[in-house]
Amino acid sequence: MNISPTQVLKIPVIDANAENIKPYGYLLGDDVSKPGLGIPFYQDRVLEGENIDFSYRGKATFRTAKILPGYPPIIWLERHLHMTQMFIALGQSPFIMVLAPPNHTHGENLPDLSQVQALRFPAGHGLLLYLGTWHDFPIAGDRPVVILTANSDEVVTALSQMQSPDEMNQGDVYKISLPKRLGYEIQLTVIN
Repeated sequence: MNISPTQVLKIPVIDANAENIKPYGYLLGDDVSKPGLGIPFYQDRVLEGENIDFSYRGKATFRTAKILPGYPPIIWLERHLHMTQMFIALGQSPFIMVLAPPNHTHGENLPDLSQVQALRFPAGHGLLLYLGTWHDFPIAGDRPVVILTANSDEVVTALSQMQSPDEMNQGDVYKISLPKRLGYEIQLTVIN
C-alpha cells in the first residue's frame, strides 16, 4: 500500500484584534461588550454590558483547563453547530487559537485551509466563537495558561467518552483529522 506523506501548512501567529477576529467570532477584552444595559443599580460606578450571545443546546457547563507551554502540530479541527463556545484566558498568560471560518451554511464538511489563521489573545481576553467556526483547543505558547471554557454538557460528555483520540461526529462535536481528511498538519510560526 502506498501512503502519501502528510504535508505541512505553516501559518504565522498574529495578535488578535477586533477586525481580524470577525470571521470567527467576538473578541472579549478589556472593555465592556455592548455597553448600555439599563440596570438602574450602581449606574454611577458600573457600565453594564448587554448579554453575551453564548448559546448552547441542553445544559451549559463552565470549566477550566491548564494548558502547558509549547507549539504542537495542529492535527485536529472541530466545529459545533449548536453552541457558541467561549474561551477566556485567566491569569497573566496569553493563548493562541487556530481558526477557520464557518462554512456549514454552504454545505461544507471540511475547513478551508486557505482561510486558517492562528490568533494570539492577550491575558484576560477571550473569544466567543460563531456557530460552526473550525477550531482546535487553545495553545499556550511560551507560558502555561489557564483557560475558562463555556461549553454545553453535551459537548463535554461526547469528548470525555472518547476512548482514544479519533475523528468524531456526536453530541454536537464534529472533529476531523487534518492528515486523514486533507493530507495536512498545521505548524505555527511565531513572529515576535
